[in-house]
Amino acid sequence: MRALSLDYRRTNRFWHWVGIAILILAIGGAVKLGSYYLVLSKEMTHLENLIARIERKLHSNRIAPPTSVAEMQRLEVEVNSANDVLLKMGLPWDVLFQTMEASNNDNIALLGIDPDSKKGKIKVSGEAKDFDALLGYIRTLQKSNFFTEVYLQHHQVQELDPDKPIRFTLDASWKDQH
Repeated sequence: MRALSLDYRRTNRFWHWVGIAILILAIGGAVKLGSYYLVLSKEMTHLENLIARIERKLHSNRIAPPTSVAEMQRLEVEVNSANDVLLKMGLPWDVLFQTMEASNNDNIALLGIDPDSKKGKIKVSGEAKDFDALLGYIRTLQKSNFFTEVYLQHHQVQELDPDKPIRFTLDASWKDQH
């Protein structure tokens, strides 16, 4: 007679590999976010140096007025782009992400965050498990000390998905943190 092999602790290997895949994706996202931060940091340093150089030129006695209209326009474009980058770098990113993470729950999946630094607004897109979860998320953002005027701009039930999640877009303004 052949010996029986009883395995009472059998694990499903599929879920093990799914977990590893999610971990790899998360690490890849963190690396990409870190590299993007380094690029922005270098760009900000470059632009700060550019602004300092321009200010030194403006304050020195030997500055000559631009010799041509084209040079003036080029300088204006350069200063405007430097100001735009500095405005974006001055956003309260830490508080924004902390507030978004604290407001998030298992019934909400964020798909995108699009800040507009000039207007002090943010557009958030995502999916909610149901309408109650969506309304609860909006209330949580409204109660936060960071956002004001949180509005649901658009929502649509995803009929083709068996769970019928609700895809939504929110607009919110953030309070001045100064």
